[in-house]
Amino acid sequence: MAKTVKKASEETVQVLTYESIVESFKTRAAKAKAPVDARVVAQVKLYGTVEGVLYVLVANGIAVVEPFDYRGADIEVEADSEIFASVVEGKRQLSSAIADGSVKMQGNAGKAIILAESVF
Repeated sequence: MAKTVKKASEETVQVLTYESIVESFKTRAAKAKAPVDARVVAQVKLYGTVEGVLYVLVANGIAVVEPFDYRGADIEVEADSEIFASVVEGKRQLSSAIADGSVKMQGNAGKAIILAESVF
């Protein structure tokens, strides 16, 4: 997920970037199994170490992630970028991130469930 950078001392360091989060989320979304009759649009706002906005569209049985601001989404997600990255990588459960407040979702609850079950 994070970009690997080699330092002069031959030590490698993982650097979390907006681009690495988007690419990792695209990879995960490509494997999503969404209901064919569902249509959900969610805007994700990242804060913390990495800041940015992206959206995910679930429609016609597929999920697509793009690095754009989507106004009027069914669901708005605010997340600490490091926590969101760990959820996207499968290292942390979305439910625990929501429970501790590091990921917040608001909007249509039914569509949020479809999104969570399809993509996460």
